[in-house]
Formats: sequence, C-alpha cells, structure tokens
Amino acid sequence: MPSYYEVLEVSPDATPEEIKKSFRKLALKYHPDRNGNSDESKQKFMRLVEAYEVLSNEQSRKKYDGRTHTPESSTWIPSADFSKVYSYEELKRQYRSSVQGGMWDISDKASMGMWKATMILFAGLAALVLYILLLR
Repeated sequence: MPSYYEVLEVSPDATPEEIKKSFRKLALKYHPDRNGNSDESKQKFMRLVEAYEVLSNEQSRKKYDGRTHTPESSTWIPSADFSKVYSYEELKRQYRSSVQGGMWDISDKASMGMWKATMILFAGLAALVLYILLLR
C-alpha cells in the first residue's frame, strides 16, 4: 500500500501549499462524478481524501511521520462517517459524565422529559383546536 505522500504525489518534505495544490489537482482528476461513479475512482478518491486529511493537519502529519506501524494497521474513519463518529450512542458515551442538565443533556432521563413536554404541548394544541371548533 503506498504512503500518503505517494498517494498525493508529493515528497515527504512538501509544504502545506504543495500538498493542497496536489490534492486539488488529483481530486478533480479522480472525483467519482467525473469518472462515471466507478468503484475504482471512488476508492482512489477516498484514498486521496484520507491522505489529505492526515497530511494537511500539522499534528496528524507529525504523528504519521513518526509512526512505527504500517498504514494498514491503523484504521481511518472518514470525517463523514456518522455511524461511528456522530452516532447518538457515541455522543451519549462521550458527554454522559460531563453534562448534567440543560439543553446539552442527552441522557435518557432528559430525553424522556422532552418527550413528555412535547406530548403535553400537542395535547394542549389539540384541546385548543377542539375548543375553537366547538365555538363555531
């Protein structure tokens, strides 16, 4: 498997501007929309995005450059992978201990309270509609 530098066709001492320029050129060339949405272009494009996300961030680039393992042994999660990064369960796990009450409380107890408040609101609106209809 090629290194991220090989994927982006830059040298390991490339500047951030060179990395960005190469990524833009290759992203346009291999974008799935420009290549009939072929599986090969999708895989190539995702590999470009992966390489760019790692090499464009100074901290992740340093970590990548100093790694002692091969790229295959690390798993990369795309930033748009909502099922792993932005799932409700992951958010609950992450914020359960740090948030107690308020609008950012996503605990089960707070969710049940919001559900009850919503039901009371709808019941009130339904009663208001019935009252208006009966007055006619």
